[in-house]
Amino acid sequence: MNAAPAYRRAQTWLTLWVAGLGLLGFGVFVLGRGDAEGATGALPGALVLAACVIGGLLCLGRLVVEVHAGEVRWHFGYVGWPAWRQPLAEVAGMQEVRTRFFHGAGVRGSRQHRFYTVTPGGPALCLHLHDGRTVTLGVADPQGLAGAIGAQREPG
Repeated sequence: MNAAPAYRRAQTWLTLWVAGLGLLGFGVFVLGRGDAEGATGALPGALVLAACVIGGLLCLGRLVVEVHAGEVRWHFGYVGWPAWRQPLAEVAGMQEVRTRFFHGAGVRGSRQHRFYTVTPGGPALCLHLHDGRTVTLGVADPQGLAGAIGAQREPG
C-alpha cells in the first residue's frame, strides 16, 4: 500500500472540458438532426463521438502532481495514465516560472525541456536535473510544490 503523499494537487484542464463537452453537444445535435431527416447511423455515430470525448476527458481532463518520499509523480486524467515520475535525488534545483500562453497545454517540448501543464500562461515549477534536462510542472502553487520537494529532499 502506498503511503499518503506529502503534497498533492489536482488541477482541472478547464479548456479541454469546455471544448470536449461543447463538441459532444454539437455532435449529438447534428447527428440528431440527421436522424430526424431520415439519415441512418446517427445513434452509432453519437455513441462513438461520446466514447471518444469521454475517453479523452478521463485520460487528460486534469493534471495531478504529488510528492512522495524520494520522488515527484504526476499524471493526467482520472485513470492515472499517462503518468511520469522523477526521483528527487536527480533534482539539482528548482525555479518558479510562468508558462507562456502560446506554448499551450498538455505535454509539450523536447526531451531536454518538457512541459506538463493544463493552464497555458499559468504558474509552474521548473525542475532542473543533474543531467541538464528540465521538467516544468504547471501547478497553481509552485511555492507549495517547491516546499514539499525541499522537505522530502532534506536528510532525516
